[in-house]
Amino acid sequence: MRLLINREGRQMGPYTLEEARALVLSGQLSATDWAWPDGATQWIPLKDVPGFSTVSVDPANPPPPPPSPTGEEDLWRGHPSQILNLKLYLCWTVVLLGVLSAVVIRPDLWPVLAGLAFIALLQIVVRNLRLRSVQYVITTQRVRVVSGLLSKEIQEIELFRVKDTMVQQRFFQRIFGLGTITILSGDAHQPQLILRGIPHAVDLRERIRQEVMVLRQRYGVREMDVM
Repeated sequence: MRLLINREGRQMGPYTLEEARALVLSGQLSATDWAWPDGATQWIPLKDVPGFSTVSVDPANPPPPPPSPTGEEDLWRGHPSQILNLKLYLCWTVVLLGVLSAVVIRPDLWPVLAGLAFIALLQIVVRNLRLRSVQYVITTQRVRVVSGLLSKEIQEIELFRVKDTMVQQRFFQRIFGLGTITILSGDAHQPQLILRGIPHAVDLRERIRQEVMVLRQRYGVREMDVM
């Protein structure tokens, strides 16, 4: 976009947005001077030109995104970690290496190796797609699980309905900093959600617990067990 600038009855330019910004920062122009952008039908204040700003932005530290109008913010979103497929990778690696060592002795076993390699590749691709087709979205108001490739299934729990949360970390998950978060709710239609392969699961579970307490206090929710 290029701008004509009307300063004290004298037209200047045309300038690009960046050039006009530099002139304003140097004091040669004012943000209240009149500007005529490309395609405009009338003069408007320079500060009202779309995209014009005199705020300096550090590329290494961009400003945070504006808050959501509903006040809902993401705590974490992502997919189950592919580390969950580690056992599958190791099993196929051992099998293929074993068959390869046999092929060195008996070259006629090459078709067997090729067939097993094709099956291994197919199973690995399917397992990867299965994990990639699951997305976890955890916000300050709800937990949502979206699953499916061609068709989509959405499971959701409002945080103020959450009754309890648990974290389970098997040995190999702890090595990679992963865990499984189980969320129990008072919703009869969605009593439980299980989030597998979550990084920093213990910390995330604690953040969920804090948000649950905040929402319960906000809405005055009290848990009551009926005997």
